[in-house]
Amino acid sequence: VCKISLIDRRKVLCQLGVGLVGLYGCAGMPTYMAVLKGEEIMLNRVEVEKALQDREAIRVRAAGWAEDIVLMRPEDGGDGLVALGMTCSHLGCQVRPGGGFLVCPCHGSTYNLRGEVVRGPAQKDLHKYWISKNENYINITATVR
Repeated sequence: VCKISLIDRRKVLCQLGVGLVGLYGCAGMPTYMAVLKGEEIMLNRVEVEKALQDREAIRVRAAGWAEDIVLMRPEDGGDGLVALGMTCSHLGCQVRPGGGFLVCPCHGSTYNLRGEVVRGPAQKDLHKYWISKNENYINITATVR
């Protein structure tokens, strides 16, 4: 007869729950593979704006960049964009958008859509990146603001 202690059951259920949250969070967010040019990621403006019409956020990934970025509209619904690093400041897991927040599936740290910690264990905000736009491109600068 196999016996699982209460602690083991809790651990298994917790890990299962985190895994399900992680899958749900990833399911609706496409990854945009971008090109790093110098200190900037250059994104096709038309493609990005079209993608953001259909969903709340997109993941931006570029070879040579330190972390993935979540690109989304600001909380106030304005026509600008917000670029935040997806690396949780607690232990480095990737946060996922959902329900008006960014949540870390590893330990539950929660950030608002400005990247500020609203629930720990994380103590530091997410990295915020500068964005500039012109007629054809959206540029994300490597400098953290």
